[in-house]
Parts: sequence; C-alpha cells; structure tokens
Amino acid sequence: MDAVCSAGALGTRARRATGCTRGFALIEMIVVVTIILILAAILLPVLEAALGSGERTSCLSNLHHLGMAAALYADDHDDQIVPAMLPCPPTGGICWDVTLQPYLRNRLILLCPTDESPRQAPGTICEPHSYGINLALAQVGGYMSSSLCLCQIERPAQTVLWCELNGARYATHGVDYDADGLEKVATSRHGTGANYGFVDGHTKWLQPERTVDPDNLWRP
Repeated sequence: MDAVCSAGALGTRARRATGCTRGFALIEMIVVVTIILILAAILLPVLEAALGSGERTSCLSNLHHLGMAAALYADDHDDQIVPAMLPCPPTGGICWDVTLQPYLRNRLILLCPTDESPRQAPGTICEPHSYGINLALAQVGGYMSSSLCLCQIERPAQTVLWCELNGARYATHGVDYDADGLEKVATSRHGTGANYGFVDGHTKWLQPERTVDPDNLWRP
C-alpha cells in the first residue's frame, strides 16, 4: 500500500515538474474567446445578408401571388383589372385586398416580412397590407371609379401593377404616381430598393431611380 501511495506521489510531482496540469491556462482561454469573437464578427454580416435576401425573396413571392390573383380576377371579369376600391355603402368601399381574397385564400400574402407597419385604408372594408395597387390602372376617373382592361395596357411587362407601400407614413390602398410620385412607396424596404409586380405577372426588385422618368413604369 505504501508503495502504491509513493508511486502516486512521485507521479504527481513528475507532472508538476514537467508542467502537465489539467484545465486551460488563462492565456489559452483568452485566445479561444478572441477566436470566437473574430468568427462571430465575420459571420454575422453574412447571416444578416442571407436573412435579408430570404425576406426579399418572400416578398417577391407575395407579389407573384398577387399577380396570379389579379390574373384570375381578370379572367372572371372580362379582362378587367381588379378595381382599387369597390363601392359598398355605407362603409365607403371594399379595398382590392378584400376583393381578391377568393383568389388568394391566405391573408399573409398581403404582408411583407420586413414591413413593421402594415396599414388599412381608413373608412373602408380592408385588410392590413404591405402592398398597394397602381391607381392609374385600377382607379380611373377618381375614387371608386372603373379600372382599365388588360387590352388597354400597351406595355404590360413594363407597367407596374403592385408596389410596396410606405405604411409608416401613409394608410392607403394604392399609389397615384402623377399626384404623389414615389412618396407613398416604400422605395428602400429591401436594401437600397423595393419589390414591384407588373401587369404581365412578373416581379422585380428595383432601385427608386429605375422607377421614374424617363422610363416611367406607372402609366398605361
């Protein structure tokens, strides 16, 4: 027994003599933490960019589904574009987002994942929405007037039908470019631009300068 204890004591003294102790030294822990912090600093912007790209893609998908719903509505209504607002006394009107519900079947399509303030058009039957319709096509002649037919759009692939709304400042159902320009459009919701849906059904991310004259996309 004494021999065993003596051997153990000798082993302990030998490990101490050679510096072989258990655990990390302080300097080693500092190095490990530093490496972790450096990796986090490198990867965090990459993760944020990936998240932003995913949200932009989800928003484009919403606009694509809105385009499909508008096409189905047009098929059922002699190629008429869905009106921005249908009369419904005494409520004041039915917004396009409610009119299209039978073709959408999912209210989440109306919401951009990065929109922190989806709004309802006041005084109407309306759902909270992140998107607005081009009033030059869907509200011709004034409030709750007729919309255009698809045959009246000369450049369907170059004419905006849907845009992202600046809900933080305005509660509206659409955009009148001739009256307000891009004031009611969320022009930089996704980085330096926003998503748009066109009459022919395709969607695209554009920077603000790409949506104004001389290549105006708002007029039929």
